Amino acid sequence: MKSEYMKHYFTIIYEQREEFANVLINYKENEWERPQDGKWSFGETYYHLYLMIKLFRQLNKTYLSFSKPIATLRSSKSYNIKSDDIFTEYKEKSNKPMKAPFVLVPPKDIKEKISFKWLVNELDIETRFLEKMLSNISDNVAGHIRYPDPIAHYPNLIQCIHILGIHEKQHFLLCKKYYDLQ
Repeated sequence: MKSEYMKHYFTIIYEQREEFANVLINYKENEWERPQDGKWSFGETYYHLYLMIKLFRQLNKTYLSFSKPIATLRSSKSYNIKSDDIFTEYKEKSNKPMKAPFVLVPPKDIKEKISFKWLVNELDIETRFLEKMLSNISDNVAGHIRYPDPIAHYPNLIQCIHILGIHEKQHFLLCKKYYDLQ
């Protein structure tokens, strides 16, 4: 991967997943069983994360084709490499967690359609597809590919990968809390 920053953030994502998988090894119940009313199960959480990565990858199939040339023109200018934790920021500001957009909410009958093992594998496959898609973009260009997301403060591509990692970590921490796992 040309971008050292994106490579670093992808590594963090994979490490977080591995760490959480080790926590899940000791969980012997149904991965689709909700810990509390209104709180997602492990399966629903993973499906949400899968949809997030897949949607971001699909968006970039088109978006990169016109944003890369513009970013290349600006590549000599400075750019940010980290993003704020927009999820904690939102919760502190509004006193409630950020709601997922409807396109990222797992369908009610998802547990009848797929297995948890398949889902974990597909999440990694989608992430690798995204990583491969972005592999030829340098830091200088990635730092200037901006996304029209006001909630995330109009992040660049590097920051978006960082946000994906922050997002997953938030969900893993919530799962640990709701399921009372250590």
